[in-house]
Amino acid sequence: MTLLRFTVRNHQSIRDEITVDLARPSLRTLQPRDGDWSAVTYPIAGIFGGNATGKSAVLDALRYTFTAISQSATTWQASKSMQRAPFRLDGTARTSSSTYELDFVHDGRRHLYGFEVDYDGIKREWLRDVPNSRWRTLLDRDRESGTSTFHQSLHAKIDVTGRELVLSRALLLPDSRLYLLADYLVSSFDCVLVKDSHREARLSNIADSLAEGTITFADLEALLQAADIGVVKVGIEERKLPEHVRRALGRLLLDLRKEEDEPSDDDESTHLDEDQLAQVVRHLVFTHRGTADECPEFSIRDESDGTIAWLAIGVPALAALRRGGLLLVDEIDASLHPHLLEVLLGAFAEPRVNHQQAQLIFTSHEAYVLSPLSEVKLEPEQVWLTDKTYEGVTELTCLADFPKHPDANVARRYLTGRYGGTPRLSPSTLAALVGSEER
Repeated sequence: MTLLRFTVRNHQSIRDEITVDLARPSLRTLQPRDGDWSAVTYPIAGIFGGNATGKSAVLDALRYTFTAISQSATTWQASKSMQRAPFRLDGTARTSSSTYELDFVHDGRRHLYGFEVDYDGIKREWLRDVPNSRWRTLLDRDRESGTSTFHQSLHAKIDVTGRELVLSRALLLPDSRLYLLADYLVSSFDCVLVKDSHREARLSNIADSLAEGTITFADLEALLQAADIGVVKVGIEERKLPEHVRRALGRLLLDLRKEEDEPSDDDESTHLDEDQLAQVVRHLVFTHRGTADECPEFSIRDESDGTIAWLAIGVPALAALRRGGLLLVDEIDASLHPHLLEVLLGAFAEPRVNHQQAQLIFTSHEAYVLSPLSEVKLEPEQVWLTDKTYEGVTELTCLADFPKHPDANVARRYLTGRYGGTPRLSPSTLAALVGSEER
């Protein structure tokens, strides 16, 4: 997927409509005349700003959009109300609808897909494309008017409930003309969060992928060697589930069956089948470069935060570079050295490496990548700045909107607040707080 623009309104700290634009200024028509979309889109966009200014909210809105496509027709149906995260600091926005819109390229053709949600479910949903020289409506759904229009090229209408997207339902219908588009969207997207729970899940998935052969040990070892961490070999340690865990899982299965009113044979239902008994817990283990004849293996718990961060980011980045698509990384600089960050950004910026036109959107506090020292040069259109108003509303501004100074040190201007996006600090408050203990 090649993302051109993403627009969102009323999500977390985002109250008013904002747009992240990855299209180059050279794209002045609906599509490039030579059909080369990679030449008119940016592979990287960075969102910078102070703590709690809404950088992560922008990524979360994108994550919500793709999650709604993948899950609103399945797991979300178990919720009593529509899953959403509106702005909560004023009563009007809290009860208002939220909108999300993707402007993207699929199979060489430009598409516009969006939806509007409120507490009750899907209020509107639309899909358009550009087959020739103008927009064509493929899907137009409106709850208020009670209409749901499908273009004749789709051959059939897809029936949905009030809380599921048509594209989400299409994922369950392989024969639908919309299936390929929906599957393309969800399979072309990945998101890396900075939370410890997310990183732990990533590492667990990496261990499982190594065991299943979807990731090779050579790939992982090469990634770690590229970071010069000192790891020369990667392995996996497998342990069977402890008996008390198997018993707990059996009791959980019994409770679930009772809730679903499934017949069970009491004691036998508390036991797991052979496949479940064979399940194991897998952990990564690492061998480091050293002088001993046989260096011991270290568990993931023994590794530095930097190693864990690089694995959590590097593996999905490698997957995106190989297959294309959109990768989001929140706080990309967390626990990573600036030069290692440059390696990652440089891979996406270099067409000879990024031959599948993968795109990376990241958030960061790191001003190094904006400085003259950085080897990866981000154009003003690739730099976005978040700030927060007194009312708690996130504002998003592009660096290209500010007066251009060819010789200006962008990093220094950013850190001194010339572009906004820096925290309003009060060191005197902390000093007074420390001093209060002495009185």
